[in-house]
Amino acid sequence: MKKRLFIYILIASAIAFLIIACQPVSLRNQRATATAYAVSFMTDAMAAAENGAMALCNIDFEAGKNAYLENVCAVSTRPGCEYYRNKIADSWSDLDRSYTSNRLGCVKGTSRFLEVGNQFGMNVQYWQISLQGTEGWGADSGSREYWLQVAEENSAWMLNRVLTGDEVAFYLTIEAMAGEE
Repeated sequence: MKKRLFIYILIASAIAFLIIACQPVSLRNQRATATAYAVSFMTDAMAAAENGAMALCNIDFEAGKNAYLENVCAVSTRPGCEYYRNKIADSWSDLDRSYTSNRLGCVKGTSRFLEVGNQFGMNVQYWQISLQGTEGWGADSGSREYWLQVAEENSAWMLNRVLTGDEVAFYLTIEAMAGEE
């Protein structure tokens, strides 16, 4: 008899717990949660694009190629870091000779979202980041523009690559067509 009473109490407790735990979620709460996720998704990707552009734009020639590469790789995906490792190794001496200053510096300007997608199984976003050169850049090239792809790697948004000339032309064409309407 005590066993049956215990089982009934246990079942009643379980049912009461399920009723309390399974309360319906209002549409308002669902929308708020979805909005918070979307805002976080965009904000984190934008920060990754801005950080990537800043890492590419700020160059300390006295610290050298390896320090620059470390800064860029710190904000890049694994494939992105490998890409920059090769590009920087190939072009460092030309880059160093191109500027008379020992340091090139930039500050954040504006950020513009272009598109979201999926590439090689990763979530990606495309951004246009405008920076303002603060030191070392010539007067005619103080405004720096970076067209970037960021990717979500291990639940974190990171710089993946700089867009190709054809990709930039594609976005500029779309922008021009939208302006004609």
